Amino acid sequence: MNKPLQNSATWSDTLESRKAHLNTLLKTINAGAGKISHIQTLTINAIKAEMANIERQLNGRK
Repeated sequence: MNKPLQNSATWSDTLESRKAHLNTLLKTINAGAGKISHIQTLTINAIKAEMANIERQLNGRK
């Protein structure tokens, strides 16, 4: 017999955590002063796209 997890996070909580983590990464990448490289631009765009995807998932759950 399997016992249910006592401290399991909901899917919404997990998405909120991922969003907060990505937001912190975005701030870290943007913190560097000076010229932004092509790789940084691609990384920033990928993080923003993932954050938008998470936002859509969260809005769909409401």
